[in-house]
Amino acid sequence: MGTADEMSNFVYRKRRATLRTVLVRISALILMIIIISSIVYLDRNGYSDSTDDRISLLDAIYFTVVSITTTGYGDITPVSTVARLIDTVFITLGRAAMWFVIVGTAYQFIFDRYREAYLMKAIQKSLSGHVIIAGYSDTGRSAAKELMAQGRKKKHIMVITIDKEEAQEAAESGYVSMIGDATREKDLEKAVISKASSIIITTSKDATNVLVALTARYLNPEIRIISKVMDLENAKLLEKSGVDVMIAPAVTSGNLMATATTQPNVVHLLEDMMTAGKGLFICERVVQSDEVGVLPKKLKGISMIGVARQGKVYTMGELDSLKLRKGDRLLCLKSK
Repeated sequence: MGTADEMSNFVYRKRRATLRTVLVRISALILMIIIISSIVYLDRNGYSDSTDDRISLLDAIYFTVVSITTTGYGDITPVSTVARLIDTVFITLGRAAMWFVIVGTAYQFIFDRYREAYLMKAIQKSLSGHVIIAGYSDTGRSAAKELMAQGRKKKHIMVITIDKEEAQEAAESGYVSMIGDATREKDLEKAVISKASSIIITTSKDATNVLVALTARYLNPEIRIISKVMDLENAKLLEKSGVDVMIAPAVTSGNLMATATTQPNVVHLLEDMMTAGKGLFICERVVQSDEVGVLPKKLKGISMIGVARQGKVYTMGELDSLKLRKGDRLLCLKSK
């Protein structure tokens, strides 16, 4: 198991259940003190106070607390048989309960911390074929949710961000999360980039995106890199840095807004198609061996909208005479 320092970059879920448990235990202990104090007060005549002969309710509470904490000043003592029986039974139970709360809670906090570290280390070792999301702003959150909608498990989604609040939010959402700089080799290595299938770069600075892409490509030449581009003038730099797919949010949103002025239902349909969790979505798959040499329109049970071949996408108008080849990827519509 890694040490606390080795795992310091990883973020764990806040132990709300543990804090709730502590509050319940403390409340139960206070209730027990009240009950025992009440029993002592009801039998106050069986106790002797060195300062005076009267045992008040406050004296009963004081006697209970100093007894169960094993302080025992001896200024109030049980003198009757009943009082000593109360001290033997109830005070002993109260003392055991108090130590259970103190020792048990301290142990639980320490145990939980190392348990979380152990689990995170185990997850880190088991990561393979996972997706790394660099940055967890609105774009990163949306990407993570869509990956989930497409069937990815949360433990196969790694979020890396320099923002502590974003990292904590990702951890609370159930993703593997760490505080780190994705432009640094050391941090990407902790994210097991060598075994990752893809990295989604969502920072708001193209210069940072270029550095992340260069570092990711250096550490894993086979990884698929998807990056946000803020300024289209930087698209060539991102392409040269090894980015496979670039998304320009400003351009895409502008196009959708313009379309919505005359064709709002088209925009709704496109949003539906781009979201796996909704009724209609676009899927992509490799051509099967028995489909090689076949015209796309001859395939049954598939709503074809395009074919991807060697980096070029052939749309519906170009599919009439395009015979499928090995390695082609089919783009088709599916319903949820």
